[in-house]
Amino acid sequence: MTTRSPSTLAGETLADADDVLLVAPRPALVRAVVDRLRERYDGTAAVPDRVRLLCSPEVAEDAFRDFLVAATAVEAIESGPLAVRTATVDASLSVVDGTVQPRFRLPPDDDGVIGGSVHGAEADGAVSAALAETYDRRWERADERVPDVPAHETLVESFADRWPEAAPELDDAFDAARGTDRSPVTVCTLVAARNRILTMRLGEWAEEVDFSSRTEIARAKSRLVDAGVVDTEREPVGVGRPRHRLVLADEAFAGLAPATLVERLDETLEA
Repeated sequence: MTTRSPSTLAGETLADADDVLLVAPRPALVRAVVDRLRERYDGTAAVPDRVRLLCSPEVAEDAFRDFLVAATAVEAIESGPLAVRTATVDASLSVVDGTVQPRFRLPPDDDGVIGGSVHGAEADGAVSAALAETYDRRWERADERVPDVPAHETLVESFADRWPEAAPELDDAFDAARGTDRSPVTVCTLVAARNRILTMRLGEWAEEVDFSSRTEIARAKSRLVDAGVVDTEREPVGVGRPRHRLVLADEAFAGLAPATLVERLDETLEA
């Protein structure tokens, strides 16, 4: 049996297609499809006009557990090409522009590969049409699923409204953290420290866009302070509680590109 990585299979399935329905994709393939759709924004990949994912509720829950994947999926759903629905499904196949392409059932995600020796083998015309019609009907009866998180673009644009110079760094840092175990809240807090943003203002923004809570921002700040990565400076105010500005504890971090910054953060927190 030949094998394909989720990324390779997603690329092959979406390439040169206009309309794709994936039935019973595993979480790794769902994430790979979402990543592929993300690439369309910078012009590095052509994607279909419509991509439908029909999966079980458990698969959707697993696939969108990663906040950054979920945020990217919401962006693709809101902008048009992606739709996700959940139902009990009993086959693993793709319907590409009306032609059915069966797939083997997939091995566990931690194998990092997807069985695919029959992927791309087309059913004959009559069978293909019947299967396509069957799964179109199942799609219509399935439950719509939209992850309950803000869209990636909403996060970055709202961040840019408050801190224009820092927004590109946040976008790049999120991309670098994609597929890792690093918390997007921690990554965002680090970017805020690099740009000397007030902790209170960051917490206000996070709650306003449903990204996180002030409490979680404070916890992320504490973890970074304990690790010696971030510090705070007290801002004098005339009345009320003092405000604290996030700053980098080590200025060596200031000159790093966002991707390198996230990598160094991983090394520091794991040390």
